[in-house]
Amino acid sequence: MSDYAKDFKSHQFQLFGKNVMGRATFTPPTKISSSNHDQVNFVYVAQGQSRLYAPQHQYQLQTGDFVLMKCENFVNQWLPNEDDSPNEVIILHYYPDLLTYIYNEQLPSFFTRKNPPEPNPVEKFHVNDLMRHYIEGLRYYFNHPDLIDDDLLKVKLQELILILSRTDRSGRVEAIFSSLFQSREYKFKEIIHSNLYEDLKLEDLAHFSGMSLSSFKRKFKAVFGTSPTQYIRSKRLEKAERLIKSTEDRISDIAYDCGFNDIGYFSKSFQAVYKYSPTEYRKMHVS
Repeated sequence: MSDYAKDFKSHQFQLFGKNVMGRATFTPPTKISSSNHDQVNFVYVAQGQSRLYAPQHQYQLQTGDFVLMKCENFVNQWLPNEDDSPNEVIILHYYPDLLTYIYNEQLPSFFTRKNPPEPNPVEKFHVNDLMRHYIEGLRYYFNHPDLIDDDLLKVKLQELILILSRTDRSGRVEAIFSSLFQSREYKFKEIIHSNLYEDLKLEDLAHFSGMSLSSFKRKFKAVFGTSPTQYIRSKRLEKAERLIKSTEDRISDIAYDCGFNDIGYFSKSFQAVYKYSPTEYRKMHVS
């Protein structure tokens, strides 16, 4: 599932009918959902900033960041730029069959390491001089696509892996490639509880769970005994009630921290449950 942005333009190069290298430009703000099944993606943010959500993690991306994203479902909220400029993202895709092909069935040892460490869904890395030169080289080929052929694509895919593995001393690159197709199956409750207070829709949670919206609602009712809307609202109100009593934070800030974007709706919902407005409730407990 992918919700494309306004003025979305993409230039892709393919091997055996699969996109392996691409550049996209688009106008934010927008939300893009993706499912990285059976692949690892390298993403370089040439221009833009976003909040990237995985089932149990959240990340902040900005211009100059590059990340590896393993097999997972993601929701990416791209934020508007201060100068209203378009975003630019460069992406390389790695698939198991193509990796076997480009390495002539002699994969690097860390691809097949037994009992690899569990990497995060997204790993962010510092851009060094080698990576800068590599990115500039890709830009040249995007501007001169007639120079691209299958042999060059294979070389560029291998070159990136070599740069990543040689410059990363933390082991994160090896971890994410060695567990390339061992994506963790998140428990349903973990996905819900990790995102209770995020600015996400039910469709996003269903996407994280790998379900259609209707299947997600049925599963939710079976697990929690109530609808997703009722459960999430009640949990957000419970957190808000605790913060109102125990902190001096502004009511509006508490509402936003608990996942409510509409202050009027928050106040109405709070009063329906606790019989007092948030302000009255605070005064009563402070007294």
